[in-house]
Amino acid sequence: MMPPEEHIPRAYAVLPYYLTAAISFVLVVLLICFSAEVFTGHYFQPKLLAITHLAVLGWITMIIFGASNQLVPVVSEQRLFSNKIAGLVFLLKVPGIILLVFSFWQFALTWTAYLGGFLLLSSFLMQSYNLFQTVKTAQTNIINDFILTAHVWLVLTGIIGLMLLVNLRFPFLPEEHLHYLKLHASIGMAGWFLQLVVGVSARLIPMFLLSRGENTRLLSVTFYCFNLTLILFMMESMVLKLTLGRTLYALIVLVGLIFYLRYVIQCYKTAARKQMDQGMKQTFLALFVLLLPILALSFILFIGASVPVRFIVVYGFAYFFGFLSILIMGQTFKTLPFIVWMHITRSDQLPKLLPKDLFRESWLRWQALLYISGFFLFSIGILLQLKGALYGGGLLMTFGAVWYCVHVCIILLKLKSK
Repeated sequence: MMPPEEHIPRAYAVLPYYLTAAISFVLVVLLICFSAEVFTGHYFQPKLLAITHLAVLGWITMIIFGASNQLVPVVSEQRLFSNKIAGLVFLLKVPGIILLVFSFWQFALTWTAYLGGFLLLSSFLMQSYNLFQTVKTAQTNIINDFILTAHVWLVLTGIIGLMLLVNLRFPFLPEEHLHYLKLHASIGMAGWFLQLVVGVSARLIPMFLLSRGENTRLLSVTFYCFNLTLILFMMESMVLKLTLGRTLYALIVLVGLIFYLRYVIQCYKTAARKQMDQGMKQTFLALFVLLLPILALSFILFIGASVPVRFIVVYGFAYFFGFLSILIMGQTFKTLPFIVWMHITRSDQLPKLLPKDLFRESWLRWQALLYISGFFLFSIGILLQLKGALYGGGLLMTFGAVWYCVHVCIILLKLKSK
């Protein structure tokens, strides 16, 4: 069912994000493939910083911005506050990513790095403002709370990141740099990514499964667990400068995740459409893959300061290139075909095509098989320090990412043909 035309954002506010994200995805896995050995060293090194930030900003956050511009108006039943702001955010974000990633790769902390960081923070602020203005008159619900609060944490992540950039060249922070780097990463991973994924998926999963009577009180527990932990963690890191509560915080987040998984299971049990397509199968597989970074984090917290660095590396790799990337690859083909279909279908005519006609289900299966096999092989390579597994896994991930990118481009070309 097509939403009212006034609730459909302009194509330039959504689709460039998807295309740029797909291209960035290919670039980042190519860098992984050709620089696989950096994953056997310390996580704080130029090339690994560049790869991580290209993945986080150019791939994952880029597609999240595009999807949010489309989905938030639909979920809130409001029109996007400003299509022009959405377009401007894209124009700020792309050069910001290029400047920052290039600076990290060369480890040249000059004006290019600071300009890149400033452009990115500006794009975060504008994106957050646009979505807050979109939903400010909408009925309050827990899903909107997740999405908007995640954007607050995004801005804080950006502010801390820019502070860290300056601190590398002109040290002014009272604690060592890695102390604040862990804060920057933790807020981004739990406050921005995890919280947004929970909020958006809490709307999309029951919608695609045709679930009935989902219990949003479970989501409320998840919401308060996440945000209470983040606030306490930030206060402890910035003010008290202690590390006594880290294990407790991880347990509270785990409780929140358990309530979220209970919500997902309930959605599946009450689903009218229990037979899942490849996109939904990949979504549930991503939730299973989330166990890997949870186990790695549990081991890190249990061992403490003596934990081998490779476990920290595999924790970040499994989170960004496992859980989040696999989830996005699956959900792309649940959202993008519908978005393109809305732009090629006239409301006063019967549609000649349906969203499922714009992509190939068999391709999803093969691109997922290639990428996920490569991901697990690469993860084993990190843990066991096996160069053969690293390069073999990187190659498989590259094949999967290229196939994904081609598939996205084929869908987008449907716009041109109409």
